Amino acid sequence: MATWLKNIGSAKNPITEWKEDDVGFRKANKPSIRTGDHLFLYAPGGSRRVFALAEAVSDPEYDSDFNPSKEGSCQWKLRVRYEINLPVSSGVLIDQVSSHRDLAKSLSQKSHIRLLPEESESANSKLRDAKQ
Repeated sequence: MATWLKNIGSAKNPITEWKEDDVGFRKANKPSIRTGDHLFLYAPGGSRRVFALAEAVSDPEYDSDFNPSKEGSCQWKLRVRYEINLPVSSGVLIDQVSSHRDLAKSLSQKSHIRLLPEESESANSKLRDAKQ
């Protein structure tokens, strides 16, 4: 099982909450995330907060509604089940997650990155503290 950090929304289109049962991916290549993997969801716009922890309950599937000319349309999607899902404003600042790299910068050119075990443990601990 792998753990990922996944962008939701963008700096241009920030979100305040995310309640969707699916998480989308715009890139042409099928994402490496698989059933059973965990995803920390990150809102890069304004807030720069990690706000949810979800488990992938399906492998990525091609989205038959994909429209490349439609803003926000995603080529791939996977279903998720939330362990924690907070309003974005209640999440954890990305800079508070312990890491030897700049996680926000690592995500700037990608929709998702694989987390190292210590990054995952830090994000998990901080997000659970924020939930209380």
